Amino acid sequence: MNIEQILIAVLVLGWIVYRQVVGQYASGTKLTLLPLLLIVLGLYAVVEAHPTITAAGGALIGGELVLTVVLGWLRARAVSLETREGFLYLRGGVPALALWTISIATRVAIEIGAHHVDAATAALATSTVALSFGLSLAVQGIVLRQRIRQDGRPLRDGRRAERIGRATLGR
Repeated sequence: MNIEQILIAVLVLGWIVYRQVVGQYASGTKLTLLPLLLIVLGLYAVVEAHPTITAAGGALIGGELVLTVVLGWLRARAVSLETREGFLYLRGGVPALALWTISIATRVAIEIGAHHVDAATAALATSTVALSFGLSLAVQGIVLRQRIRQDGRPLRDGRRAERIGRATLGR
């Protein structure tokens, strides 16, 4: 990854974490597009990199993908469902921030560990960054969507909800 890719990844991830920690009005569509985009970009990155998959690399990345699914599920379960102005509002707060910190630290540890194994494992780990976060966000979105559906409170219009959601930092 070059410096521009890293900067873009940090900015996008920072935005995602901020929105989930501070909160936003629930929407049926917000949970789908970004995870799918990241998964497609991640699969493309793996195909483009043509990494050699060793036993150590496969085990490391396989374990990391399982862990990222579990962390996505935990983040979705940590989100509190509240009512604001009569509509369903989602906020992760401190638990979501802690789980995101664990998710990011896990990915950094995987990357560092992969570079200590061998070059093939390092290339595989680097090529799966977008896939890993996309998969984690997809699982989080699926679980949240199920919770929203089961909750039954009304949803607010997406565009208006985002503007109002940003103004609720102090509440």
